[in-house]
Amino acid sequence: MGATLTVSRKDMNGLGISNLANGSSAQDAATKSQVDTAETNAKSRANHTGTQLASTISDFDTQVRSSRLDQMTAPSGPVAFNAQRATGVADPSSAQDAATKAYVDAQLAGVASGQTLKGDVRAAVATNVTISAPGTTLDGVTAVSGELFLLTGQSTPTENGPYVFNGAAVAMTRALNWNTDPEAVRGSYWVVREGSKADEFALLTNDTAITLGTTTPTFTFIAAQSGAVNGYTTTCPSTSGGATWTVTHNLATKFVVAQVARVASPYDIVDVRIERTTTNTLSVLPDVALSSGEFEIMVYKVA
Repeated sequence: MGATLTVSRKDMNGLGISNLANGSSAQDAATKSQVDTAETNAKSRANHTGTQLASTISDFDTQVRSSRLDQMTAPSGPVAFNAQRATGVADPSSAQDAATKAYVDAQLAGVASGQTLKGDVRAAVATNVTISAPGTTLDGVTAVSGELFLLTGQSTPTENGPYVFNGAAVAMTRALNWNTDPEAVRGSYWVVREGSKADEFALLTNDTAITLGTTTPTFTFIAAQSGAVNGYTTTCPSTSGGATWTVTHNLATKFVVAQVARVASPYDIVDVRIERTTTNTLSVLPDVALSSGEFEIMVYKVA
């Protein structure tokens, strides 16, 4: 039977205690082996439980940012891009893939047939224009910044096409609906408002696909029939959403085609309800308010 030593405290005078058995209860002395094993187990992440804040892990952000998106869990809801573009996207190969702009442009160009209205131009210029500094007068009209002009007689023929006038000493730029190859659709045509070709249609007559800067775009002009007035344009007044913008074209027929377009960049044609109210008037019914001069309507007599 072992003896029990009862003391309150013992000074070992810097000496170690050796040949101890491993402690088995809370108040037993622990051996070095027990302490070392406990420390090793405590450091092992496999034995960790509970929550550790990401901010306490020094390389957490670096490690997450090095992971590929395809390694992440798939989203279970909409993903917002904060009004940013997704770039470097491959063309789609299945029905639910995202489509690139190039793919959409190519598809639209592929189904385009016959004639495609590209809008109107202020004038068509049959003589050479210095695109880098066009001056102030084009085909007899005083150009205003932001207006479109159709260049058809360039000394470098591949430069032909519709351009935006940006100032007398500022380089003209290709129209926004004519600055990529898929947008240079065969059968494109424009309405010429003023100048030597006023009230005529300019029709692109190339039979093959256009490569901008390489292909020479060629145009033919179609005059109004029998001297009759076949076209009309005007800009909008201030109109509240749900109100009516009455357009008096005086073409004496309900057989007209009308389109509403923005007068400044991006010069796009917009969808809006148009009613052929009488033989001389149209009713434009916008869903949203229009500012004075913000949009123009182009009306064309077809019969």
